[in-house]
Amino acid sequence: MATEGRRGVGTGLKGDQSASRTPISADFGRQIRESRVRQGISQEELAARAQLDRTFVGRVERGEFRITLENADALAQACGEVLWEVLKLCAEECVDEVVEP
Repeated sequence: MATEGRRGVGTGLKGDQSASRTPISADFGRQIRESRVRQGISQEELAARAQLDRTFVGRVERGEFRITLENADALAQACGEVLWEVLKLCAEECVDEVVEP
């Protein structure tokens, strides 16, 4: 069975969890994409740095996965970011979305 883990291409999740778009997964993906674009690197390069499949990175950037902390950390590190700082930005965006009418 393929897994979502490093070097994997499948989700490794049961049911439809992999396709569940949530505000935090969308915000995390947006933060990763913005960081990658700021650095001028491709999804392929980011995937290689994080030891993940490029298609997986694309789906994460689109917020299509609820990924593991390990993979979130690998992506953050591959972008030169610290995971907790990326998650803090995501949390702030989620709060802003709830507060704004």
